[in-house]
Amino acid sequence: MLIEAIALTALLSRRPAAQPVVTCHSGAVSYKFVGTPGSTFQYAGDSYSVPKSGSIELINEGGEALYQFADRKLPLDVWPIDSFGTRTVPLPKSASETAATITE
Repeated sequence: MLIEAIALTALLSRRPAAQPVVTCHSGAVSYKFVGTPGSTFQYAGDSYSVPKSGSIELINEGGEALYQFADRKLPLDVWPIDSFGTRTVPLPKSASETAATITE
């Protein structure tokens, strides 16, 4: 009986936990880069290569919303954002890919 009284007192004396703070993220949560397998680009200071699947998804690093393809810096926030917070970014074709397409 004493243990039950102590347990009941402990339950009743608890202060309610602080409510969690909700932080809304504006903008993209991630970027899905789509292109020819083997295409390389830079995002947030790191270099990436498109895998055989034809796409690679990266978490938004915040800060500057640019990526670099070849020697050009291009904006990311021009592409539509889906309901999951992902922007699908089609990578430009390289000069050799464009030439191969024209000759075919």
